[in-house]
Amino acid sequence: MDVSVFPLGLERHFAFCLIASLIFLIQFLRTKYWYELLMAIIVPLSLLVHINDSPVWFYGIGILEAVLLLIALIAYCIQYRKNRLQEKAKKAAKEAAETAAAAEAETAV
Repeated sequence: MDVSVFPLGLERHFAFCLIASLIFLIQFLRTKYWYELLMAIIVPLSLLVHINDSPVWFYGIGILEAVLLLIALIAYCIQYRKNRLQEKAKKAAKEAAETAAAAEAETAV
């Protein structure tokens, strides 16, 4: 099968995958979102289409990429919800502490 369906040649495709993976890896180290680590792994997997010319291989890689992208999306949704709940809990704890401090200040006066 002709893998020239990509708009980039192998050299540019490799450079794109390398840069994208480095960006996702740096972002994962900075933010600790698991989907970014998954994306750092998923992006270079597209290079596998250059290994074999078989249509089965080509479409198999496409299906694998689609499944892994779905897993990354699910990981993002789970982590986003968890972070949002943690932020709400922190905000509620902060407001409760402020209210308690204000009530304590009123009783001391």
